[in-house]
Amino acid sequence: MQDEEAELKKEKEIKEKPSRTSVKARFKRLGAGFKYRLFKFTIVSLIGLGINLAALALTEFVIGKITTVLDVEYTYWIFKFTIKGLIAIAMGIAAATTSNYILNKLWTFSGSRDERVGTQFIKYAIVGASGAVLKYLLTTTFTKQFHKVVPNIDNATLAASAFAFVITVFWNYMWNEVWTFDVLEKIPEEPIVVPPNMDFRDITLITPTFNENENIGPLMEHMNENYKGIKLIVADDGSQDGTREQVHKFSETNPDFILLDRETEEIHGLTISVLDAIKMTETKYYVVIDCDFQHPPEKVGEIAIRLREGYQFVIGERDEIPDWPFSRRVISWGASVIGKFSHWIHRSASCGDVMSGFFGGETEYSKMVIEKHPKGFRPKGYKIMFELLKHSRKKETKVGRVGYVFNPRVRGESKISKKHIFEFLKSAFP
Repeated sequence: MQDEEAELKKEKEIKEKPSRTSVKARFKRLGAGFKYRLFKFTIVSLIGLGINLAALALTEFVIGKITTVLDVEYTYWIFKFTIKGLIAIAMGIAAATTSNYILNKLWTFSGSRDERVGTQFIKYAIVGASGAVLKYLLTTTFTKQFHKVVPNIDNATLAASAFAFVITVFWNYMWNEVWTFDVLEKIPEEPIVVPPNMDFRDITLITPTFNENENIGPLMEHMNENYKGIKLIVADDGSQDGTREQVHKFSETNPDFILLDRETEEIHGLTISVLDAIKMTETKYYVVIDCDFQHPPEKVGEIAIRLREGYQFVIGERDEIPDWPFSRRVISWGASVIGKFSHWIHRSASCGDVMSGFFGGETEYSKMVIEKHPKGFRPKGYKIMFELLKHSRKKETKVGRVGYVFNPRVRGESKISKKHIFEFLKSAFP
């Protein structure tokens, strides 16, 4: 019987696992998402160019401080070089290739199929080497042509290099798209329908608070009216604005809504507040949500349905963030790339929006992760979901998603500070 169940499970996994896309098919799909990925690839290439120049200059500087023996100039055919120069060029290429591969894997081609890193990196390096040869040939050829109309040879070379760079970026992108990275076709998501009389007795909602007097009341009212049987833990970190008093009063007529008062605790922070709440959760599942309504409460039902489908974690991923300034988007992008890189090097579970604070989890599984890594969390941090995923093995953890629009804060002020950003960086690279 067990053998039959194992066989059926294996057959199901084979059916669910998408087959690899042929190179011919990848050429045909170049138009799908082409402009968006090419734009990302170009940005990464410019970053790589900067890293290349910085690594080259730094290597020459360091070698120059250590010894002058490597400054001797050699001539081979028409080429003149020094050993120091060759080492600097090699370091610059290595640094740029590695950084570009990581950024493209985690950002440009984030939707690509999982593949052995070694194999994928070799493919990427081969494409990069072919691009370097192409750029050299184009620069040499067009410098001669531009020099006919541009008297200054330096200006002619600069113009030729810029022209060659544009063509090379397109060349590298095309071959990485059709050979290195197998981008998965995005299947439109079916809408999740929450039945009107759905029972939520197996769900505990966790909301961390600190001076959220304006928001906690409306949130409790909404959850009580719209989610039959749901439990609620308000993990308060010592509010002085009446937040705790509101929860106490509400729980008198709604005993399933309770306060976790952390005022006298030695360590304060969003992460430790949520961890403490998860530890005291008794239902099969939990959902973590901010009480400022930036996380839409109506999505809690969709997360609950996904959890019941067998996912250990279901992440509320921000499909749209209206009204964010450019600077905030850049910071968010940088943090997302760092977070995905951290998950990648830890070989842990991950998701499309690693900076999300809106997520659900299977309680016992999360408690197991927390117990196995008692010192693996930054108590004063604010990205608990990122840390839970970081300590969850990729092969053992099934992660689902629910898309949502990240709303602007209606009442109150954001608690995020530079201190939180520093805590996140420490949690990403312990």
